[in-house]
Amino acid sequence: MLRSRPSVRLVACLTALVVLLVAGLATAQAQNFGRNKVVYDDFDFERLQTEHFDVYYYPPMEPAAQDAARMAERWYTRLSQVFQHEFTDRTPIILYADDTDFQQTNVIGGFIGEGTGGVTEGGRQRLIMPLTGSYDETDRILGHEMVHVFQYDLWKENPRAFQLGALPLWFIEGTAEYLSQGRTDPHTAMWMRDALRNEDVPTTRQLTREQNRYF
Repeated sequence: MLRSRPSVRLVACLTALVVLLVAGLATAQAQNFGRNKVVYDDFDFERLQTEHFDVYYYPPMEPAAQDAARMAERWYTRLSQVFQHEFTDRTPIILYADDTDFQQTNVIGGFIGEGTGGVTEGGRQRLIMPLTGSYDETDRILGHEMVHVFQYDLWKENPRAFQLGALPLWFIEGTAEYLSQGRTDPHTAMWMRDALRNEDVPTTRQLTREQNRYF
């Protein structure tokens, strides 16, 4: 038995449908590709110089920026003793008043998640972070990011002796948390108790290989 061929009109309709679907997919991809951050405000940055840092801020942040600058110098004193290392260049610190302003930053590329407390840029070693509204939390985050500045500076000074890229993420971030937070922290203790009770305390091998699960 011979099968009837589809009509010319049906073929034309199907072809048009495929063209529309492909065009719609291309349009959706074009809309997502190359998107820039939405910047609502213009930030008129001013510079505050300390012994080791150039602190950038914008009005009316000056009192809080001065406090953050003092925190940064205190962290430098502590961490330079821990790492037995001194900076050879001044380090820029870019401060934002809050998370909303911080997420608009064009100092670094890419989108910044709401849970990101701060970022340290590897190339220029710029420290970018928002103020938190709590001096204790701002001080802790600043100390955490300052550890990363020291790590990058050690690597920059002697990349063969200090191979930062070879170190596992748990060590890099763990060092920053330990030196900024201290050995006693209720939040960390909660996670450890939960892992212990559920027999899910990871080994060093698991921490290194399963970074999507353990952080």
